[in-house]
Amino acid sequence: MGKLGLILGLVNTVAIAAVLGLFVYTKVIYKRPAITESKERQRLESQANKDAIKFSGKRGLISLDPVTANLDPFTDTDGKQKLHYVSLSMSIEVRDEKEIPKFENIKPVIQDQIIQQLGKKTFEDLNQVQGRYLFRSLIIDASNAYLKEPIVTDVFFSDFLLQ
Repeated sequence: MGKLGLILGLVNTVAIAAVLGLFVYTKVIYKRPAITESKERQRLESQANKDAIKFSGKRGLISLDPVTANLDPFTDTDGKQKLHYVSLSMSIEVRDEKEIPKFENIKPVIQDQIIQQLGKKTFEDLNQVQGRYLFRSLIIDASNAYLKEPIVTDVFFSDFLLQ
């Protein structure tokens, strides 16, 4: 029983050390790179360039219906709950105008996804340039995932009102 207890104690110590090391690395040592406007633009442009190589047709634009949604409420320093909403209009760019009917078929689903995602965002998320670029990327990625092919290349906001 003495050797078994020693082995179990040693394994337990190694496991605890590994968990603590992982915690220290992820929370203290490793600094996640900040998402900046320029990096997000480069990522979107590189994705669009890859898609442009595959399809050299004329790009198409689809206007979505204006959306107004409540944002995730937050508690102020006074302890009062603050409510905000966003109102926006946008257009979706597809890689080839021949692909517009594919997107038109799923347009209501994408608009529903946009409203759902807006409900999870806070005022601070969308009030920053990085937050709007992340939201734009989310729309592009969600649309292409639902279509199961990279048809959507960009999102353009014509109105973006936070209140």
